[in-house]
Amino acid sequence: MPDDDSWAFEAETDLWDDGERPAPKAEDEPEPAGPTGRDPDAVVTVTVSPEGAVERVRLADDWKSRVDPRGLDTNVLAAANAATIEASSRQAREIRENPPPPPRADQDETPLNAQDVLRLTDAVNAELEEFAAQVSAVGTGIVSGESSGGHVSGTAQGGRYLSLELDPTWASIARNAEVESELLDVLRTLQRMSAPAGFAPQPSGPAYAELMGLLFDPARLLRRVGLNPPPSSFADPKGGTR
Repeated sequence: MPDDDSWAFEAETDLWDDGERPAPKAEDEPEPAGPTGRDPDAVVTVTVSPEGAVERVRLADDWKSRVDPRGLDTNVLAAANAATIEASSRQAREIRENPPPPPRADQDETPLNAQDVLRLTDAVNAELEEFAAQVSAVGTGIVSGESSGGHVSGTAQGGRYLSLELDPTWASIARNAEVESELLDVLRTLQRMSAPAGFAPQPSGPAYAELMGLLFDPARLLRRVGLNPPPSSFADPKGGTR
C-alpha cells in the first residue's frame, strides 16, 4: 500500500494530466513582430500580420482563475478586433509617411475628341461599378465559420469579427494549447472569408489607370483635349521649338 507521500505525488500528477498544467512553450518559438491586440482583462493576446491575417492567439496561463470560461469568447473577440484595428492603423500610418509613387505617365499625346472622352468615361464607369460590387460583397456580407474541433464558432464582416461562441465546459477542462489552437483556427477562417487576400483597395482597370494618369498630369490632359497647344509649338529660349 503506497504511503501518504506517494499518494500525494500521484494525485498531483493526475491533476496536471487533467489539463490544469500550463502547456510548455517552445523556447525556439519566435515572438511575432506584427500588430497585437489584448482584451481589457489582459488574458488574451492576438497577433496579426501587417495585412491583418491572424498569426497567433495566446491565453494567460492563469486565465481560468481570472475570468469565467463562459465569458472567454468576449475576451477573445475584444483582443482580435483590437489587433485588426492596430494593423489598419499601421497601414494608414505607413501610407501617410511613405505615399505610393504617382502613376507613371505614358507620354501619350494622341488628341482626344469628344467621342474618345465619352468612351473613356463609359469604360471607367463600368470598372467602378464592378469594383463597387466587389466592395459590397466583401464589406456587407456576414460570414460564419467553425473551428476544426467544433468547439468554437463565430461570424465576421469585412475583416471585423462580429461574434464568437465557445464551449465553456470544454474550455474549462482543455489545455491552453488546445483552446488557443481552435481559437486560431476559427479566427483565421473568418478573416480569410470576410477579407479575402488579393482584394484591391481601389479600382485597377486599364481605363481607370488611364484616367488617373491624365488627372495627375493636367497639362497633358489639356493638350490632348485641344485646350492647350502641343509641346512642339512652344518656342525654345535658345531658338527653335521644344
